[in-house]
Amino acid sequence: MKLKIVLLFLFSSTILIAQNTITGKVNDESGKPLAGVNIQVLGTQINTATNADGFYQLENIAKGNYTIEVSLEGYISKKHTIVLDNTQNNTVTITLEKVHNTSKEAEKLNDVVVKGVSEKRKKEETAEAVSVIEMKEAKFKTADLGEVLAQTQGINVRRTGGLGSRTNFSMNGLTGNQIRFFLEGIPLEYHGYTFGISTVPVNLIDRVEVYKGVVPIEFGADALGGAVNLITPKMKSGFSGSFSAQAGSFGTYRTSLILSEYDKKTGFFIKGNGFYDTSQNNYKVDVDIPDASGKIKKETVRRFHDAYEGYGIQLITGIKDRIWAKELSIEGFYTDYSKEIQHNQLMVGVPYGEVMTYRKAAGTVLTYRNDFGDNFNLDFVSGYNYRERQFKDVSDYVYNWYGERIEGSAGNVSGEISESTGPSDTYTWNNDVFARLKASWKINDKYALSFTSAPTYSKQTGDDRLINGYDPAAAVRDLFTWVNGADFKINAFNEKLENLFFAKHYMQKINSEEKIPSNNTVIKESRNVNYFGFGDGLRYKFNEQFSTKLTYEYATRLPQTDELFGDGQFVQGNLDLKPERSHNVNFELFFRSKENLEKSNWEVQTNVFFRKIDDQILFVPALDRNNIYQNVFAATSKGIELAGSWTSKNDRLSFHANSTYQHFYNDSDKGIFAPYKGDRVPNQPYFFANGGANYSFYNLIGKADKLALFLDARYVYEFYRSWESASTNPFVIPSQYTFDFGTTYHSSFNGIKYALTAEIQNLSNEKNYDFFGVQKPGRSFNIKLVTQF
Repeated sequence: MKLKIVLLFLFSSTILIAQNTITGKVNDESGKPLAGVNIQVLGTQINTATNADGFYQLENIAKGNYTIEVSLEGYISKKHTIVLDNTQNNTVTITLEKVHNTSKEAEKLNDVVVKGVSEKRKKEETAEAVSVIEMKEAKFKTADLGEVLAQTQGINVRRTGGLGSRTNFSMNGLTGNQIRFFLEGIPLEYHGYTFGISTVPVNLIDRVEVYKGVVPIEFGADALGGAVNLITPKMKSGFSGSFSAQAGSFGTYRTSLILSEYDKKTGFFIKGNGFYDTSQNNYKVDVDIPDASGKIKKETVRRFHDAYEGYGIQLITGIKDRIWAKELSIEGFYTDYSKEIQHNQLMVGVPYGEVMTYRKAAGTVLTYRNDFGDNFNLDFVSGYNYRERQFKDVSDYVYNWYGERIEGSAGNVSGEISESTGPSDTYTWNNDVFARLKASWKINDKYALSFTSAPTYSKQTGDDRLINGYDPAAAVRDLFTWVNGADFKINAFNEKLENLFFAKHYMQKINSEEKIPSNNTVIKESRNVNYFGFGDGLRYKFNEQFSTKLTYEYATRLPQTDELFGDGQFVQGNLDLKPERSHNVNFELFFRSKENLEKSNWEVQTNVFFRKIDDQILFVPALDRNNIYQNVFAATSKGIELAGSWTSKNDRLSFHANSTYQHFYNDSDKGIFAPYKGDRVPNQPYFFANGGANYSFYNLIGKADKLALFLDARYVYEFYRSWESASTNPFVIPSQYTFDFGTTYHSSFNGIKYALTAEIQNLSNEKNYDFFGVQKPGRSFNIKLVTQF
């Protein structure tokens, strides 16, 4: 009964539009906090006074321009002009000077325009284990999203070729499906991006939130190594948009377009975006080719069957910023991809000349968000996603590395990849339904409570159209996953300390029906699992320049559809997979300079991490289509990250650098990998670093133009492709480094901003190797045009 009364009270409270809050601190000239300082918003009845630690807070202020007066007896009062925009929390730190006998009449008027703390800083100053990558400058460069993320400490993004190839994302040693990807909090694949994060256009993203090892409940998802959340730009009032077009070496062309219309008066909005990408990926690689006598020799050839093409559209419409709905919207999307496959995972043996893979996706997403009063908000998302994959291997020919059909090969092989499996024209269909509900209650200024529930249902079946009899692809399988979570947040000591405790429950139900051809019967397999997890995040802010975090999660990662059922292409199913679990710990330190326009600014961040994993699910490669995921061993990953940046006082020159050392090793006492206990996990770099510099020239031709020069560098130390103790001469992927250099010219014409970039990637044309030692592209030349209006 009490619960009903509380809920009735919450939902019947007066519904208000979110108001702004101004917080801050008042110090004297030596930096000592001042207590009892009067803070008055002129022209209103809003006022407060600083506490013993010099902190103050002004609440429930509507958007607009205000002047606050700061005064204390014995000190010169100050007035500050504040612009309150869409940022609800604004921070203003003030320094008061003592009144001297010669300046009794002195009254200083300082007009300061304040737009609040950046979204990046606000997010990173929470108790969550998160780093925020702002895409403001990356949008103008020609690197894809995977390459942008790879410049972040702790992250390594590797691939089996150029644009559109299989991408392996690694964070603190954990890889692939152990990391979950989201777009605005919704799993990335449910927006149609089925080819991975590198194919998401950079220009569609405003910033990226990277959660390391400890994943907030708000995503309603299971993850072992962390999560990556892509945030799109905020919608502007009126008509706005952006367009980008890029061309580069190896037949690479990429375009993207965003258009939006938002009427603040009615709240109606409509937004559409689309992209089209294509690449021949015909860069040079070194391969082993037998001569006429059968002797193997090294040759440099161009890739000949590795082209990629992808396009997609997305349309969102609805109402926002109303009393009854912060957002009510419906989204529809469609994506279509095709990719030529030239070789197996290890790039050994004969190449393929006609193998193809295709992917399509379509779906819809319904979103409702609202604030019920000042203290309770609701966030609900639900949607449907259809995925279709086709794998085609029907050639009767054998190809060599020059792209030629071998004479006399016609009719000898039916399907290029494996004579044992024969030709294949396999379709795989997935129908996914998902939902996520999050309810948050701010009990008071110190305590808040949240709850999340996220059920997901996926049904998979298929058809190999070249098989007349028993078809394993036609088996009907379904997967139901339900993740629930709750967290409790505490703010104490004038928000110096923030603690976030959370608990999660994971439930998964697996069903599979498969026909036994020998007796024409159907067997049903079913398995249910239930797990609990928990974690805690603690952040303490000593002052504006120094803070620290300690985060922990006992995480669970449930197997996904491709791992359990196969993908109909290169991965075979494994219904016996067990969830993998891990103890994840991060200890972070942040140092930054005082914000001062008259001086240069710097920032240093370090993170020590530890991961202890049981029943790790590992991708086990094969030379044909028999790749599989298996629970193989226990593993431990520990290491340290260090990152820093410096910007000159005139904002012309900046440097940034980061490095990561991780010791990710086999920790199994039993099983087939026990003999390799203590070995580093193969095919994983353990030391890598990034760096870069930028210099800008202003007002070269016009008053508002800018020319920026940039240089980015990356270094990866050598690592083993196989177990280091497996042989006396293990396969070593050598140390490698790359340099990218470019220049961007920014200007505007008739109110339209534009930027033109010319960039050389892999400037020194170094030979670099990636996932399983597959060679990456050499030097490439690229240009890109970006317009914003």
